[in-house]
Amino acid sequence: MKHTILHYIYVLLAGVTFFPATLQGIRISPQELSVRNDSLQIFLEMDLNDVHVNNLTSVSFTLVLQAVNKQATAMELPPVIISGSKRFRFERRERALASGEVAITPYLVLIDNHKTVSKNINYRISVPYASWMQQARLLLRQEVKDCCDLQLLGVDTLVHHIALKNQPVPVLDTGSQKNRPFPVPKKVITDSTHAFLCQAREPRDTESLVLYFDYPIGKDDIHPDFKNNRYEIDKIDRLFAPLRQKHFVSVRSIRVCGYSSPDGNYGNNERLAEARSRFFSIYLRSVYGIPRGLVEVSSVAEDWEGLVDLLERDNPPYREAVLRVISRYGIFNGREKYLMELQGGYPYKDMLRHFFSRLRRIEVIVRYEDDKTEEE
Repeated sequence: MKHTILHYIYVLLAGVTFFPATLQGIRISPQELSVRNDSLQIFLEMDLNDVHVNNLTSVSFTLVLQAVNKQATAMELPPVIISGSKRFRFERRERALASGEVAITPYLVLIDNHKTVSKNINYRISVPYASWMQQARLLLRQEVKDCCDLQLLGVDTLVHHIALKNQPVPVLDTGSQKNRPFPVPKKVITDSTHAFLCQAREPRDTESLVLYFDYPIGKDDIHPDFKNNRYEIDKIDRLFAPLRQKHFVSVRSIRVCGYSSPDGNYGNNERLAEARSRFFSIYLRSVYGIPRGLVEVSSVAEDWEGLVDLLERDNPPYREAVLRVISRYGIFNGREKYLMELQGGYPYKDMLRHFFSRLRRIEVIVRYEDDKTEEE
């Protein structure tokens, strides 16, 4: 039986008194470590809200994959950096003037100032799979930089033994979707032109669907007969009607997650995603009689990871330029502004027409009990 990695690691950073920064503690939550299509998929949630630096200081958090039996065999992943404004400008100038070996491009750089609203980070990355990763550990290296002095704060173990049991198996690419690093279902009941959920990681244990609802102006609840909503309702019914007949006895949990696209005000997007996922969960419970305790509700205010997936899959001519902006600037550090200014605004306008609407969705994942057997 496979288990999704779901545990919390609290990392207390040492050396607080030795540099001008306040590092109370951070929380790293590994969500998924899996092999798919010759790649190791890694997804972690990072809570760095208690990390504060001054103008001249930066703190970097670097994930390291290290072989259990051969510690010399390791792979560093792109770091997350929290930086003061002046330190960020210094680092940018140093990179521009540097010659020779180029340092790893950071996964994300957050400027720590009064405009920084949140330091919650969804860290998703895919790296080429190597056999030594089957027996590896996941480490977190923490470093602080002040002027030209780089200090190692410590190295903590996030996952002692990854122990991947499955070798990578090539999967036929139908061209309909881009693999994502979190487990999804046995079936995807959705429109293939919009789907970008990955294929099943645990085909006997989950089912899912992706829904694209239309809403009357000023409304967040479900209106089944509004525009094309009946088509989405039919998809829901095909999944949940058989489960209702069996009183949901085989269901372990039902996850509902609402997503908003990155365009517009973050606060509005956050409210919209939260409200629509919440109202949809109410609709599910009322129509199908689902016990409240089975339904887990969450939301994503701005689905940048989904946008990256779509860009990599559809490969528009501006893909690399947009991906560089996304990796270089945080959500609250002018990312959307830089995208709107990129190449005279053409990429942003094109994404408005062809990409953002595909990110406004509700995803549903039904997880079954481990002893559920195929009855179809």
